[in-house]
Amino acid sequence: MAKQYTKELIKKEFLQMLETAPFKEITIGKLADRCEINRNTFYYHYDDIYMLVREILQDQLDKVDEEFKATYSWEESLLYAVSFILDNKRAAQNMFKSIDKADVDAYLHQICRVVMRKYVDKECALKGILAQEEDKALIVSFYQAALAGLLEEWMEEGMEASAEAIIFRTGKLFDGNIERSLRISQALGRPRPLPKN
Repeated sequence: MAKQYTKELIKKEFLQMLETAPFKEITIGKLADRCEINRNTFYYHYDDIYMLVREILQDQLDKVDEEFKATYSWEESLLYAVSFILDNKRAAQNMFKSIDKADVDAYLHQICRVVMRKYVDKECALKGILAQEEDKALIVSFYQAALAGLLEEWMEEGMEASAEAIIFRTGKLFDGNIERSLRISQALGRPRPLPKN
């Protein structure tokens, strides 16, 4: 209980510090002082600031997973993921500017992959569609890449546009396409292996 409280305190104070200070100016010493803990307590929970950042991002992925279970909507789940960024806009901008772009891309792709995989599986289960696993993976990859690309562009443009409008407009424009693709997969049956040379 005390361990979890301390970790939550460190995360909360770190995000608050990011609202006013660049990532590179936040040291473990300053963060520990703000949390009224010693540096060893920080190191008991995290190896470094980057490990703390990774855990904050993983927490959000776990929450996105729970949100999907509650709504069964990829749009709502994706918007929920983006709401963390919007609620901590300056902190998120500071954090994402300071960590490796590959880590930011991986985070966005992972969010989109989790959401789309659950949505595809739910569509098949609810509508009795016997799509091929290979095709389901292709469909997930396609939408994951498209949605992650939209989010990357939105973040690079300063997050000024309405994330809700972008996500729900995308949902409307492509409504029914995932179900249609899954039904085509069922009709096509198992893919034949490619001939060997």
